[in-house]
Amino acid sequence: MLPFFRKIRYHLAKDNQFFKYSRYAIGEIVLVVAGILIALQINNWNEDRKSRQVEIITLSELKNSIEANIQNMDSTEAKITHRMASINAILKALENNEAFSDSLSNHFAWAMIYDRMPINTGAYESFKESGTQVVKDDKLRFMITNYFDYHIGVLEDFLTEVRDDFYSYMLGYLRENFKSYVGVDRIAIPKDYKALSQNETYILSLGIFYDVQRDALRGTRQAKKRSVELLHKIDHRLNELNNN
Repeated sequence: MLPFFRKIRYHLAKDNQFFKYSRYAIGEIVLVVAGILIALQINNWNEDRKSRQVEIITLSELKNSIEANIQNMDSTEAKITHRMASINAILKALENNEAFSDSLSNHFAWAMIYDRMPINTGAYESFKESGTQVVKDDKLRFMITNYFDYHIGVLEDFLTEVRDDFYSYMLGYLRENFKSYVGVDRIAIPKDYKALSQNETYILSLGIFYDVQRDALRGTRQAKKRSVELLHKIDHRLNELNNN
């Protein structure tokens, strides 16, 4: 194309046709500029497409991570709720001087342990390392960082307190005051049930452990609520990206 214009320009200049030559020269310039603009537009389109694809992959990985967290929170919430009910059952039985029974052995096994809840943060760590700006939605980007850095952090603090209390005193009671404990079958049998029922320190410790579990339950529910909210926001953004 350009050699063709050069030939026309040469003949026009040779024949001293200045105005015709000028029009062809301008046309040649316009054609070159248009080509450059089209190339830039194509390059920008390709970059936008790549950026959008990176955002889709990042949000999909974060979505999978949050969904796994919600499943773990559901499981932990059910276990904590069961544990609190068992603690209440034990405290009521001790207060009313009830005789030891198989149901109490089950409640003892549930009441005096804690649960490890895995929290999936691998996708978030990758998100931070690759640069949080890959997510273009400012509000969503803030929700993601706030969720993992704050809400998940608060939940981890609650769960850590439960673990620390277990190792601080509940494990000691299990070792010293129980002759049998089978976690799989949820059975715990005291060495001397009557003496244990009169142990005010044990009863106080069990009450404290109940309060710690209650805080952990509240923290788990709050974190799950934030998880669901963030999940809905991510789904909305993924729909936008996939439909553009």
